[in-house]
Amino acid sequence: MNDDLAQLETLDEGTLIGALRTRYKQQSIYTYVGDILVAVNPYTDIGIYGADSIRSYTKAAPSSMPPHVFAVADTTFSSLVRTSRSQVCVVSGESGAGKTETTKHLIQHILSRCSGSQTNLHQKINQMSPVLEAFGNAQTVMNNNSSRFG
Repeated sequence: MNDDLAQLETLDEGTLIGALRTRYKQQSIYTYVGDILVAVNPYTDIGIYGADSIRSYTKAAPSSMPPHVFAVADTTFSSLVRTSRSQVCVVSGESGAGKTETTKHLIQHILSRCSGSQTNLHQKINQMSPVLEAFGNAQTVMNNNSSRFG
């Protein structure tokens, strides 16, 4: 199973969908396409976001681990610390695709990397949670009344 579809000889819509379908059936919901992490929402907990996963992806070389949002978060945090420059992660998808949950996992991993010397960063990130929830609860054309409201 190829973790980076950019490495395939041919990458077109059919190949991409076929590879994502195969990986999804094997509960491999994350796949790289070059620097892009593609996620397929499993709509259930598949047990890949716990403390063990956080430890596994902390300071690990991205190529040494399977694709995961924690790998992106760890790379982002490492770049922030190394360069002292702001970093950006774009999370996009259709309504119900799991953007809010993915962002929560991204933040979860970054917060786990904050040490005592970065408590200000930890506090700033924590303060973003209500804003994140507000965006996640927004009414859209596809989602007239968010499921978060029951």
